[in-house]
Amino acid sequence: MVLAKVIGEIVSTAKVDRLIGQKFLLTEVQRIEHESDGDKIIPTGATIVANDPIGAGRGELVLVVQGSSARMTDLTSTLPTDGLIIGIVDSISVESKYVYRKDS
Repeated sequence: MVLAKVIGEIVSTAKVDRLIGQKFLLTEVQRIEHESDGDKIIPTGATIVANDPIGAGRGELVLVVQGSSARMTDLTSTLPTDGLIIGIVDSISVESKYVYRKDS
């Protein structure tokens, strides 16, 4: 599982039948960087195309799984997908200090 930020949408009008009606987002993997003035979330540059069954939007931090884990839900067990958004992040804390709050 990785932390990622939604940076775009993927539109594909020609695709296999099982993917018709599926929403795909472009996500960029993030990491926590420890600095003397506090922890920060920074992009790694790596991107993942992920199926989005939960309605995430551009700019949101999300949890993404890949590989066989992406096909372990009731919604995706029969889909040819390798990336799946499984959660929208509300907050992240490191050593009792918030690094991220969605509502801030």
